Amino acid sequence: MDESTLRIFLTLCETENTRDAAALLRVNQSNVSRALARLELQAGAELFTRHGRNLTLNRAGESFRVDAAQIVERYEAGRAHLEQVVGARAVIRLGFLQSVARWAVPRLIGSFRQVAPESRFELRQGFSRDLFGWIAADAIDVAIVTPPSTSVAGVGWHPLVEQRLCVAVPRDHRLSHHATLRAADLEGEDLVAFSRTTELRTVIDTLLAEAGVHVRTAFESSEIDTIRGLVGAGLGLAIIPEPSTTDESDPIFVRLVPATARHIGLAWSSDRTNPASVADFLQYSQRMFEGFAKLR
Repeated sequence: MDESTLRIFLTLCETENTRDAAALLRVNQSNVSRALARLELQAGAELFTRHGRNLTLNRAGESFRVDAAQIVERYEAGRAHLEQVVGARAVIRLGFLQSVARWAVPRLIGSFRQVAPESRFELRQGFSRDLFGWIAADAIDVAIVTPPSTSVAGVGWHPLVEQRLCVAVPRDHRLSHHATLRAADLEGEDLVAFSRTTELRTVIDTLLAEAGVHVRTAFESSEIDTIRGLVGAGLGLAIIPEPSTTDESDPIFVRLVPATARHIGLAWSSDRTNPASVADFLQYSQRMFEGFAKLR
């Protein structure tokens, strides 16, 4: 007793004629007759009274019609729900680093929705280790994140941009008028640092250690906007990704030399088949950033 057989039965309930039902369903009349015979055999009862080619629902048929309609309705609801999960209209579960929230997330989502206006997103922010863990657990589909480590298996990754690091300097600081700064210029300075749980902290600590530079940690935060605000308030310097936009409350951003950068890209599970909506978003995002090796 399958869904297509139930649809034939419900169409016969409306037409009360096998020929007319076949015409509506665009199948052979013999297919309709066989489906009805098979359904009645499985049900253990005749559902129609025969009058040649014409049919009239009997008592058993009237009773079964209600249940058949509910089954088909539930099937349609289930198929629609499945389409929302894995089909062309599936929600795109997007994770991202806090440091890309101001530029990458609105840029990608905004432009993608211009070509796919019905697309819907669920957003989730986290550290790199969180994002890769969520991909593995099927909690998100795509992440805007730094490259995975060699220990992360089953993940695809495509580079989008190269984000250059700079020094955020309070406007009244002695270094604020420099065109560029070297790591050695930060010797003995107070630093507003990224928290030790962030991947940027590892990058920056390595940079300072290789230059033999010693700094005092004035404050730690995982939020890049908090760091920018604290530097602007004069609590110290900071090494952060060069922002794509600035405002009047921001500190001065001075480029590091030699140039130091981190890569930002898209990560996804290579062990699962992505819904059509996710596959379209990945392809669009890669094309959008193609040819732009650097953000600035």
